[in-house]
Amino acid sequence: MGAAADVVREACQVIWSDGDTSRVAEFYAEDFTADYPMTDWGQGLAGVAALAQKVREDLPGYAEEIDELIEAGDEVVVRLTISGNNPHTGAPVSFRDVTMLTVRDGRIVRQRGLSDHLSLFLQLGIVTLPAAATGG
Repeated sequence: MGAAADVVREACQVIWSDGDTSRVAEFYAEDFTADYPMTDWGQGLAGVAALAQKVREDLPGYAEEIDELIEAGDEVVVRLTISGNNPHTGAPVSFRDVTMLTVRDGRIVRQRGLSDHLSLFLQLGIVTLPAAATGG
C-alpha cells in the first residue's frame, strides 16, 4: 500500500480507535470537509476532534477495524466495522461503514461515506422492526 493508505490506516487507529484527538492535525488538513448523512462533522480540524470525542461518549469503547482498503492514488476507500458498547446496557454493538477519503500532502482533505445506522439503531433499541420484517 502507498502513502495515502498509510495515513488512513493510522488515522483510523490513532484518532478514532485510540481517541487521541490531540493528534488530529497530523492526519487531517486545516480545510478538511466531510459529507455523511446524519453525522455532523463540524468544520475543519475542530470538527474532526469534536466528532471523535462525541462518538466515544455516545458509544463507549468505540473502535474501528478496517475490513477492506482500496487505494487509487490519493483516493482511498475503506470498509470498516465500527464497534462499541450500548451506553445504557453495556452490551456490545457493531455496524458497518464505507468511507471514501481524499489524501493530499499527507493529510486527509475530504471524507464521505455511509454508515449502517439501521443496524446500530436496532442494537441500541432506538428503532424496532415490525414482526413481518424480522420473520416472526
